[in-house]
Amino acid sequence: MNVQEMVKRTPATRNRYIDLLRVFSIFVVVVGHWLMAVVTIDGTGAISGDNILGMVPWMQYLTWGLQVMPIFFIVGGFANAASWASARDKGITYAGWLRGRMARLLRPTLVFAAVWTALTIVFAHVVRLSPETLEVGLTLVAVPVWFLGVYLLVIPVVPVMVAFHERFGLLVPVASIAMAAVVDVLVRDLGMVGFGYVNYLFVWVAVHQLGFFWRDGRTTGRARGVALAALGLGSLIVLSTVGLYSRSLLGVPREEFGNTQPPTIMLMAVGLFQFGVILLLESPARRWLQRERVWGSVITANGLAMTVYLWHLPAMVFGVLFAQLSGYGLRSDALSTTWWLTRPVWVAVLAAITAPLVVVFYRIERRGKRPAVSADRPVAAVIGSVAAAVGLGLLASGGFYRPEGLLALAIVPLALLAGGAALLGQIRPLSSLIGSSQPTG
Repeated sequence: MNVQEMVKRTPATRNRYIDLLRVFSIFVVVVGHWLMAVVTIDGTGAISGDNILGMVPWMQYLTWGLQVMPIFFIVGGFANAASWASARDKGITYAGWLRGRMARLLRPTLVFAAVWTALTIVFAHVVRLSPETLEVGLTLVAVPVWFLGVYLLVIPVVPVMVAFHERFGLLVPVASIAMAAVVDVLVRDLGMVGFGYVNYLFVWVAVHQLGFFWRDGRTTGRARGVALAALGLGSLIVLSTVGLYSRSLLGVPREEFGNTQPPTIMLMAVGLFQFGVILLLESPARRWLQRERVWGSVITANGLAMTVYLWHLPAMVFGVLFAQLSGYGLRSDALSTTWWLTRPVWVAVLAAITAPLVVVFYRIERRGKRPAVSADRPVAAVIGSVAAAVGLGLLASGGFYRPEGLLALAIVPLALLAGGAALLGQIRPLSSLIGSSQPTG
């Protein structure tokens, strides 16, 4: 089905604003990553890098708008609640629904992981790059999958959280944030760092829950939008001003306690602020999206969004390598006038590198039929989701390269991802391949 047909078949009841916000959040993440990285190359060809948030501290306030992952989770809450309601109406099983929700995320992710697994072997054993270069480069390209790992943990609990929402309403996100605040105290004041990882679930489930309120109409009205934005902004100001939390909502080098790894309640505060702004802009945005050309562009961009997200940092790595080998670009001093003036050029170059990667891998992701797997195994589907999520989390933190691993690969994370994907029906299990090769009758 082409884009024009999809435009014409869009139901009148669809909230197109959800799709626009998903595209917008991915766009901000991509451009933000490209601009945050301060990469320079000296006369000897040596590459050095820093983070602009650490170099220009006042820019940390901009992260209250540029940290858009809360938007993605709010949109996800709306979409996942709607999807689960539709599945129940159609009699689709939980396992079947879960596998369907995972497919869109896992297919591009599996292609991405397969390509970088192969490239890791090539770079380590054929090109023979230094271990330091391999570690930095192959960790950087894997950073984006942290979000997918968290999201794979949130989706399986949607039916439970929807049930909680229907019964307890506002108490659910309040309880989640209260528990997240307790975890913050354990981490920061008592040094119990390991407990911080629990907040990947507490914080993001709470933000995701906001989408449920949006979908059922409890947040409609300009007054509620203003109230939510004011509450979120006020919380950000208080929490950061009194010294309880860092003002940056993105990672800052050498910062003892940040707000993202692990997440803190500051992310819920910015989620409330952004949610209020989203609600205030909803009516004009939905009118604008009624234009066929605009909506067609959103449909196209939405289909490419996950591929762009996965490949934008590899594009930056390729851009830096090209600048190093060619002698062109990234030679000006960091934060100099020339450096600032060339930022639009840098973004344009990285976009030009990203474009062919997206074209190639988008086609690969959608090639062939998905393996058919029975949809009546909920335990297997949940285990698959958790395994894939843990695998992606480990890849995001450590990258694809492990000098001590078989073929210098991150064997455990890759095995967890592949095994989880197989349980979710995205990789044909070995047993079925062996079975299908045997004669029948």
